[in-house]
Amino acid sequence: MEPLVNYAYETDDEIVKRHMHRELHTWISHLDAMNNEADRLAKIASNKIGDKVLRDELLDNINDNINLLNDFYTYRNALNNVRECDELECDQFYMHQHDQVFEKYVECVTQYRDIKDKVYQRLLL
Repeated sequence: MEPLVNYAYETDDEIVKRHMHRELHTWISHLDAMNNEADRLAKIASNKIGDKVLRDELLDNINDNINLLNDFYTYRNALNNVRECDELECDQFYMHQHDQVFEKYVECVTQYRDIKDKVYQRLLL
């Protein structure tokens, strides 16, 4: 990843846009890791705990995350247009869109943590 440093030749807008790309990359990477972990937890729920409902909840979560990842990839492609913004309204549109993507990410992480906590609690019984 490129460092988030203010080089003399970069404007504030360029720094913000680069930061948006880095955040999105991090969110996508985290969602990928969550899907891998959820897959392993689904196997644990099924094979070790014997809870098919919990397994199905994890598998549904994986499907939801895959759909969200697809949305994030689409957004990543659209984010390339941010570099072409010269007007404040254009920048604000992309900043608002970025905030909405972040809110979806946070909601996804929160839901996954709740499901993961159920697995851990079942393991501790």
